[in-house]
Amino acid sequence: MALKRFVIEIGQGVDMHGGDQNNAVLKATEDAIHHCCMAGISEIFDITDRKTQAKIRADIYAPHPEDVDPQLVVDKLKWWVVEPYVHQGGGNPEGIALNGAAKTEITIALVVLTVFVDA
Repeated sequence: MALKRFVIEIGQGVDMHGGDQNNAVLKATEDAIHHCCMAGISEIFDITDRKTQAKIRADIYAPHPEDVDPQLVVDKLKWWVVEPYVHQGGGNPEGIALNGAAKTEITIALVVLTVFVDA
């Protein structure tokens, strides 16, 4: 299979309170897939089986990569073969204090989805 890049899409996800890396990563994954309609997969490349004729590389950027479960992205994109790679990145700006509690941690994650097709 001679795979070539077809689409590169970037999504951003934010967990406003609590610093949940995985929540931010899932939101970023959903953001990326909601920006993209790949009609060319079937209409141009005549791909009928995404599991054998295409794949997705998922580059996941989070402030605390050791806390990221890349399987969440694989499960979210269950109709594809997904190769996840977790990297240090994203952002952690200081949040706000609610009801006198300590300031929360805002977590910003980015997910870059690169779709490869057999072309």
